[in-house]
Amino acid sequence: MRKPLIGITCNWRLQDDEALVMMEDAYALAVSQAGGVPVLIAPNTDAEALAEMLDGLLIPGGADIDPRRYGEEPHPETRIVNAPRFEQEWNLLRAFEARRKPVLGICYGCQLLNVWRGGSLYQHLPDLEHVQLRHQRRQREESVPRHFVRIEPHSKLAQILGMEQTEVVSAHHQAIREPGKNLKVVACSPDSVVEAVEDPSLPFFIGVQWHPERDPDAPATRALFRAFVRACLGE
Repeated sequence: MRKPLIGITCNWRLQDDEALVMMEDAYALAVSQAGGVPVLIAPNTDAEALAEMLDGLLIPGGADIDPRRYGEEPHPETRIVNAPRFEQEWNLLRAFEARRKPVLGICYGCQLLNVWRGGSLYQHLPDLEHVQLRHQRRQREESVPRHFVRIEPHSKLAQILGMEQTEVVSAHHQAIREPGKNLKVVACSPDSVVEAVEDPSLPFFIGVQWHPERDPDAPATRALFRAFVRACLGE
């Protein structure tokens, strides 16, 4: 049986005068366990050629999107993602969407799908009075927070997961404010933070704010990645 090739974008940074490309292996492992073949994408690679060759695109977690992309100045807590990675992903989204190929965004990736579609973000959730849950750990020594999310019952995401509520691993200080064009909010936390969006007009265009790859044994994680891999096969 053919296994789909799924591109995963990578972080890029300068260290000791060298440019390093890196990615947390949990994303690749999740794709592999679901039956796909992960293909790491370095910045400055031809996006159109990749979109022709690959069956799907996964945009993982990362730093923050430059808020000037949605008409705001940076918050003091905003840490802007490096430009080579962002430009690569922007071009990939254009190329994959034009071909209606499956796209899955996780955390930063979810936010990027929204900004790509013209939406905006809350730059720092702790500033908001209605945000009562911890969505990000304060120090690296702490355990990553977990909380429940409610999933819209008639959404594609609910059909994929087979549930209307699930516990998730949370690690973000930003989230979607105004949804972008044709994006539907399909999951929220108990304190009304947007936890997932999808474009129901496309075969698979879904962003989740939580980190399923950090919870590999959860039924929701397995269901999400299996559905993504099936979509990349055209099923």
